[in-house]
Amino acid sequence: MTVAAEAIERILGKAALDELRKPITQACGLPGAAYTSEDFFKLEQKNLFARTWMCLAFASDVPQPGDAIPLMAAGIPIILVRDRAGAIRVFHNVCRHRAAMMVTEPCSNLKQFACPYHAWAYDLDGRLKSIPFFDGTKNGNERAGLDMSELGLVPVRTAVWHHWVFINLDGKAAPFDEHVRPLEDLIQGADLGATRIAHREDWEWRGNWKMQNDNWETYHHVWVHKNVFTKITDDLDLATGEPIAEPIPLGTVVTLKRRGDQDFYPAAGQLPLIPFPEGKKRVRCTSVVFPNMTLTLQSDHLASVIADPIAADRTVSKMGFFFVGDAASAPEFAEQRKKTLARWLGETGKMRDYGGIRSQDMKIWEQQQIARQSPVADKVVFSPVWEKNVHHFQRMLVDVMSA
Repeated sequence: MTVAAEAIERILGKAALDELRKPITQACGLPGAAYTSEDFFKLEQKNLFARTWMCLAFASDVPQPGDAIPLMAAGIPIILVRDRAGAIRVFHNVCRHRAAMMVTEPCSNLKQFACPYHAWAYDLDGRLKSIPFFDGTKNGNERAGLDMSELGLVPVRTAVWHHWVFINLDGKAAPFDEHVRPLEDLIQGADLGATRIAHREDWEWRGNWKMQNDNWETYHHVWVHKNVFTKITDDLDLATGEPIAEPIPLGTVVTLKRRGDQDFYPAAGQLPLIPFPEGKKRVRCTSVVFPNMTLTLQSDHLASVIADPIAADRTVSKMGFFFVGDAASAPEFAEQRKKTLARWLGETGKMRDYGGIRSQDMKIWEQQQIARQSPVADKVVFSPVWEKNVHHFQRMLVDVMSA
């Protein structure tokens, strides 16, 4: 047994892990400590997020060359930057001299990074450019003889996939292409690149990040999202007893895929459709890319959330909404965009009005977080009809962390 596996067993209990690993009809889900324990949260930071392809940000968060923002990933300070050639890069946010943070607030039009402590300067590609007066001389290296090529900012292994930036902190995860392949295969060549960012929103809620992925079922729709799903037949075929959105675990991806030709939510009308290759059937699905990115593919837009874990009981949902081409910004599509965003974010666009799908989910998750502190919350069960994705995600989480 690995050290990590021993730690997980100590925090969650062997009996709980044995129950989780049973077939779904007999299994029980993760116990409360997985959601409330700071020790388990710290273990996730080290043994999950640092070891897999964590989604860090949207590429549109640094839209122009010279744009940079400081971020935290698995408890580690990070810089996301678009260099002068327009390429996205990610570095550890640490000066190589005395470990000061290089970037402490969002920046635009940068020509270089300059450490605020001793003015060591780095190019946007991470190369160390100058170390003024380090050895008492103007250029700082006449007498010191440092190999400056060895002292650049430390890069983080990075993959940019359409609108999303993923990182692998320990550098040892399987190639990103393998990680995302189940989703690539599922969407059958949908031209996600034809879409553009239309709206960004960050909402912080009082709950554990895993509740986002535990929500990847449609069993809750008619009760939580009453203004969108008005009857059980919106989500259940009463003749067969099967969900209309089929839950499909696909390794690093869990998805809900519509069996028919309807979108998950009514289209706003008159918006251009996301292109598909000729001969390919349009796919409508909503998916989690393990561990922390979600993507809902509608006919006419994309909705995505990056879950940013802040603490065991606090999460920031970074939300992005994308439309095809000019529909992302052109005035003639403003009403359709507004209608679409209102379904997700509510008419006011405020988290606490609970009028949109996102805030309605967060309200339930915050209530769950409180309930998870109860000793009777350790015994939770799965519906084999609705919750195959939830069972798969929880087992994968423990397996990856234990490896």
